[in-house]
Amino acid sequence: GEFVGLRPTPLQARGMESSGVVGSAHDIKVTTSDLRNQVGRIQNQVKEIQEVVRMYSSTTGPRRVRRQKMDMMSAEVVDTNPYSRLMALKTMGVVKNYERVRDFSVAIVGIGGVGVGVCEMLTRCGVGKVLIYDYDTIELANMNRMFYRPEQAGWNKTMAARHYCSELCPDTVFEVHNMDITQDDNFAKFKDTIANGGLDRKSPVNLVVGCVDNLAARQALERVSEDLQVPFMDAVVADDAMSGHVQLIIPGRTGGLEAAPIKQHLEARPGVCAASLATTDSIIAGLTAQNVLKYLLGFGEVAFLLSYNAITNDFQTRMTYPDPRKGTAPSQ
Repeated sequence: GEFVGLRPTPLQARGMESSGVVGSAHDIKVTTSDLRNQVGRIQNQVKEIQEVVRMYSSTTGPRRVRRQKMDMMSAEVVDTNPYSRLMALKTMGVVKNYERVRDFSVAIVGIGGVGVGVCEMLTRCGVGKVLIYDYDTIELANMNRMFYRPEQAGWNKTMAARHYCSELCPDTVFEVHNMDITQDDNFAKFKDTIANGGLDRKSPVNLVVGCVDNLAARQALERVSEDLQVPFMDAVVADDAMSGHVQLIIPGRTGGLEAAPIKQHLEARPGVCAASLATTDSIIAGLTAQNVLKYLLGFGEVAFLLSYNAITNDFQTRMTYPDPRKGTAPSQ
């Protein structure tokens, strides 16, 4: 107690140093400082977690706004109208009846790098109904090109896509199917959901969009398209992420997958994967969604086969025609 409130004399200080008192006090001071820093970091992490909980809470939080459904698409130019800029296409004479977009049902098969973009864009554009098909779950490896979030790892892609897109436009009806359409026991169910996927649940969808990365699935989609006489739009990115194409296949009127520039896909095996870029995927997704709108709403020039080369920045379009040999029985 003799040192309390007093500065030690040089002799006393030397005695404290020799006894280790100063070293212990310094260590305590450092330890206390470290603890304060750690407590500060933990408090910041708690605040971040609380903010995330508020954002993802089922109740409306300070940063979470759920807009109400709207019975009609309005062209009124006000900040609270989510359709004003879409309806401006009608006002400007680009699209005759843009509000008809609500009358259409579109099936999207494959919710990967291209499919998520197509799903999001068509939702934002107000398509009446979107059917989503995939059988995969979200992985951290998907973060380089999809709108999924790291904390959604392990979720079904279909459920995560509906969760995200339904908040963008609650007026769009969503139907999700977790299935591999190439499996024999799933194909009949897939075909049935397409045949009854219209807004009235009795008629077929207006268009099937394929965003898959394997030929078997693309061929299954073409088969359903032919069986049900439903148009099929094939959106594909090459394995090296440096090219892609969008092809509209109308049974009996255009060429089929035999006309597709990209037919081969990297075989899935351990330690090997195809390349992917958010840029290329987004370009193909945008071209696909744009082509869907053109076809459904009847404006502009619909692309029957549009190819993109990321190396040369080259876009090419051409018409395709039915292959007279396709479906013909071999001669005896």
